[in-house]
Amino acid sequence: MRCIIVDDENMSRAHLAHLCKRIESLEIVGTFADALSAYRFLAVEAVDLVFLDVEMPDFSGIELVQQLQQPPAVIFISSKEGYALKVFDFIESVVDYLLKPVTLPRLLKAIERYQRQLATGGLNSQPAAGQPLEMREGAAARHIFVKTERKYVRIDLDDLLYVETMGDYAIFKTTQQQYTVHATLKSIDERLNLPNFFKVHRSFIVNLDKIKDIEDNSLLIKDKVIPISRTHRAQLMDRIMPL
Repeated sequence: MRCIIVDDENMSRAHLAHLCKRIESLEIVGTFADALSAYRFLAVEAVDLVFLDVEMPDFSGIELVQQLQQPPAVIFISSKEGYALKVFDFIESVVDYLLKPVTLPRLLKAIERYQRQLATGGLNSQPAAGQPLEMREGAAARHIFVKTERKYVRIDLDDLLYVETMGDYAIFKTTQQQYTVHATLKSIDERLNLPNFFKVHRSFIVNLDKIKDIEDNSLLIKDKVIPISRTHRAQLMDRIMPL
């Protein structure tokens, strides 16, 4: 079975990888020191099982699973017992919860539990890529993380006014401030796949809930006049459904 390890502690990650290599049925296809790197991998690669640390800087293991529409099976690992009830109560794909340092007998027991659940139909038998950040309606996570020059920043989507791109760079304008990131409009449009976000121009994606008014081939959000291309105007009017 294809699996990955996500843990910000180098020694813990290496130790678990060493144990996994001793289990013939496991194939380690990736190890990651942070959740966002794993998130990008899961967007394009199918895995059966994720060994996932709970506490990590910027982006926790729990937040990673919440961002995936169809998460693979997860075995959480942590140095603390306190998270066990939380992950089992709120995350359906959890198989087991291992305390660090993980031992081979305990790891084998977790794998056996995974195989039993798989055999009885308790888990999806078809590995699926994570399909991240097409936010589900009513999902707890209504935010995205963007990488600025020095760190990852969380942006609540309800606060996002619009995104403006210039070449390979994009400006995320929120109600409070703006963030410049390295990204294309196409990649952002795929991530903001929500009913209230719409591409009105080759350089702009707007939050429909933040539009003040529309006049001819432009719209106003806060104090920003944003152009509307001819090809997108009709679709925009259909989306906002004016009286």
